[in-house]
Amino acid sequence: MMLVLGQSVVSNIGAEGDLALKALDYRIFRMPTKDLVPELEIILAAKRRYLVERKSKTPIEAVRALASMQKRPLPVLSTVAHDTPIMVIGQIRYTIPQTGALDQMYDPVATALRYAAAGVDAVALLTDEMLYARGLDDLVLVSRAVNLPVISQDYILDEYQVVESRAAGASALVLYASVLEPGALRALMSATHRNRMTAIIEVRTPEELEYALTLSPSVIGLNCREPHTHQLNLDDFHRLRYQVPTHVRVMVTTGLKTLDEVRAVLAVGVHALLVRDRILFDPDQAVQFKRLVQSSGSLGG
Repeated sequence: MMLVLGQSVVSNIGAEGDLALKALDYRIFRMPTKDLVPELEIILAAKRRYLVERKSKTPIEAVRALASMQKRPLPVLSTVAHDTPIMVIGQIRYTIPQTGALDQMYDPVATALRYAAAGVDAVALLTDEMLYARGLDDLVLVSRAVNLPVISQDYILDEYQVVESRAAGASALVLYASVLEPGALRALMSATHRNRMTAIIEVRTPEELEYALTLSPSVIGLNCREPHTHQLNLDDFHRLRYQVPTHVRVMVTTGLKTLDEVRAVLAVGVHALLVRDRILFDPDQAVQFKRLVQSSGSLGG
């Protein structure tokens, strides 16, 4: 299926469609903070308006009823033993070329099945419906297709989205500290736990990490990819990693694209790796990747 972003975005955003479409190009998820992307404020405002529409059509009580019928969420980074193996998470994401159209080859279910065959411990799916209208529908299909935890990656702004994600089969959510006020982050983390899912709080700065740690999280996600060069900032990664207490799980929440990135992150020490398909689906890279993970041993509390 080919979805032209302009049609989807304008229908959801309305009068600000032209301006939002400029922001919704292939760069938007590579620059995910309000300081670095002023246009992101447009996206978040659009998401809030679209959320109001969804709430008016389907009350949260109805969504809760659907969520209650889902099987229990699978655990994500819940083990605290010292011999816990490093968790490998395959990232499923659509690509947005500069043409503004999605790749016709995007098939999240097939990708999830390939990840499962490759032996991953979980999959993570980008579900932002402002960019791709089938995001939540795909979450449902992926969660049914594989017997693995499914992590939803989206800008969660409201408890309604938390319940929607659970109703769609998510076992965990990424909560982005960069787009949430402190009170909202606390409330959404609590809502995620009430819905029996794992809350992964992504931070990019020492200030975000400092506040996140006051919430007693079980999992902290680190994203230290430079927005303009798309390179990992290993200095920032080191700095943040060593500020995380030993009892808190650490996950890389930016998809690692090369074996060099994997090697650099493993040298610092994490509990979970988020990797792109090019690593696990290429036979030679997959062998090298498994050796790297095995040689790094386990990392526990």
